[in-house]
Amino acid sequence: MTLIETMVVIAIISLLFGTVAFSAFNARRAKVRTESTKLAAAIRYCYDRAVTTNGYYRIVLDFDNNTYWAEHSDERALLSREKEKTAGKGQALDVAALEKERDEQIAKEEEELRSRSQGLGVALEPPPRAKRAKFSTFTDAAIKQVKLKGVRLVDAYTPRQPEPYKKGKAYLYFFPDGHTERALIHVSNMDDDEYYSLVVSPLTGQVAVHKGNETVDRTFDDLGKMKGQVPSK
Repeated sequence: MTLIETMVVIAIISLLFGTVAFSAFNARRAKVRTESTKLAAAIRYCYDRAVTTNGYYRIVLDFDNNTYWAEHSDERALLSREKEKTAGKGQALDVAALEKERDEQIAKEEEELRSRSQGLGVALEPPPRAKRAKFSTFTDAAIKQVKLKGVRLVDAYTPRQPEPYKKGKAYLYFFPDGHTERALIHVSNMDDDEYYSLVVSPLTGQVAVHKGNETVDRTFDDLGKMKGQVPSK
């Protein structure tokens, strides 16, 4: 082969590699958009299910395992007006451990009441307590557990949180009277060079999906201090 022929071959190979690399780059970016849209659809689906079935639903965002799924309860779910108390640094409240601790405390108090009433001849039943909503995994085929690949859950924020959560499990609740929580969720590719933001409306359940690192203003529970920050791993 002459020098010119060799140079032509090298140019063609370089062009092919460049085309493949560019296609892969675009595919990674498109995947972030696709997965963000799927998560938005799951949120909207839970909102609609809560209204149509008169039940309580929640989306669980598991940052440690890069997974999300839906849970359901027929019992009334209540949210505290107070901010959740967490360890900080983006660590979510351990809701499962907290619920277990509360159940154990209630059982202990009821047992102590029965013990004190034994001397009266007839054991007194403890006063009735309001039932705590117990959620179980929602197994509807329309929304299964999703394990993200090539895309990661970055963080999530609702007004009851003291900060955006990026570790542990975050929860987004849906109620049968037709409202959910105001929320901001970020999703990105693994290289953190492509972000999508999901903004959840509390009154309609609509989810706006925006390209880029969407921030919130001070009307969103005084989160103006977040403006301009880029979520980190």
